[in-house]
Amino acid sequence: MPDACITDIAFRTPPLVSTAELAGHVAADPGGDAVARVVANSAIATKGMAVDPRAEDPRQWSTRQRMDRGLTEATRLGAATVREVLDAAGLRPQDIGLLATVTTTTHSAPGLDALAPLLGMRENTEILSLGPMGCYAAVPALTTCAHWVAARGRPAVLLAVDLFSPHLQPPPYDKEAAVVLTLFGDGAAAVVLRPDTPGTPGARVVDAEQLTVPAHAEDLQVHLGDLGLRIRLAPTMPDVVASAVGLPAKELLARNGLAWEDIAWWAVHPGGRRILDRVEEAIGLPADSVAVARSVMREYGNTAAPAVLGVLGRLQRTRPLGPGRYGVVLAFGPGATIWAVLLCGS
Repeated sequence: MPDACITDIAFRTPPLVSTAELAGHVAADPGGDAVARVVANSAIATKGMAVDPRAEDPRQWSTRQRMDRGLTEATRLGAATVREVLDAAGLRPQDIGLLATVTTTTHSAPGLDALAPLLGMRENTEILSLGPMGCYAAVPALTTCAHWVAARGRPAVLLAVDLFSPHLQPPPYDKEAAVVLTLFGDGAAAVVLRPDTPGTPGARVVDAEQLTVPAHAEDLQVHLGDLGLRIRLAPTMPDVVASAVGLPAKELLARNGLAWEDIAWWAVHPGGRRILDRVEEAIGLPADSVAVARSVMREYGNTAAPAVLGVLGRLQRTRPLGPGRYGVVLAFGPGATIWAVLLCGS
C-alpha cells in the first residue's frame, strides 16, 4: 500500500444516557426485565443518544421519521466532529482534497457528503459516500482514504457517523432485542490523513487484510424495515469472531515480516463484552490494549463504525506509536467480516 499517515482523530457522541436509566424507562414494557438483565451484565454504563426516549420516544415513529431525524442529527454531530479534527490538525476546510463519509444508519443522497460545502470546503473537493457496512466500516474506509492520499498527495478527511437512537424498536423485548437496545450507541469519528513525508507525526497506514466467513453471514445483519433499522445479532457472533479473527491478523503480520511480539498495541472494535472476552482469549491480546477497548465501550457502548476509531484515537493519545513501532486495528461486523490494518509510527 502507498504511504499515507493518520495524523489526527476526533471522537464525539450526543449527550450520554445511563443504561440503567434506559432500562428503568422500559421496565414496564413486555420484556423490560430482559433489558434490565442485559444492562446489568453489559459492562456499558452510558451511551450517547441523539434521541433520548425519556424526552421523546421514537419507538412508534415511521421509517421516514426515523431517517429524517437521523440525517439531521448525524449532520449536526458530523459537522462538529470534522471541525474539531481540522482544528487539531491545523488545517482549513479549503485544504482538504477528499471528504469520505461512511455510515450504516443514515441513508440519503445527498447525505453526509453534503457537509463539504457546509463546512466551507472548495467546490472541487472530492466527496465519497460509503456504506452501509456496519461495525467494520471504518477500516476499509480508512484504507480507501489512504490510497487516495498516497495517489493525490493531498490531505483527506474520513467521517464515520452512526446513530441508533432514532431506530429504537418497540416491545416486546426478547434477549436478542434487549442486547441490541443496550449495546448500540450514537457516535461520530473523524480522521485526518496526510501524505507521509519526513517530519509528519502520526501513524502510517502500511497494509490491510480482510476475511469473510460466509457460513455465518446471517449471524449479524442490518436491514431497513417498516420501523427503521432491524438488527439481527445472534448469540453465536462472539464465538464466530473469536474463531476467525486471528487469521487476517496472522496473514497481515507474516506478509510484512512481523511477529506477534512486534506489535506495540491492538486497537480492537468494542463490539460487546462477550466479543472482547472471546477475542482476547482466542488470540492472546495484551490486556492493556483490550482495556482501552473496554473503557471506550463502558463510556459509549458500541457506536458501530466510529467505535474502533475512538479506540485508535485514545491509544494514539495515551501511547502514540513511535517511529518504527507497529500497531494493529481490528474490526468485525455483518457478513461475518473481519478487517485488520497494520500501522507504523512515523
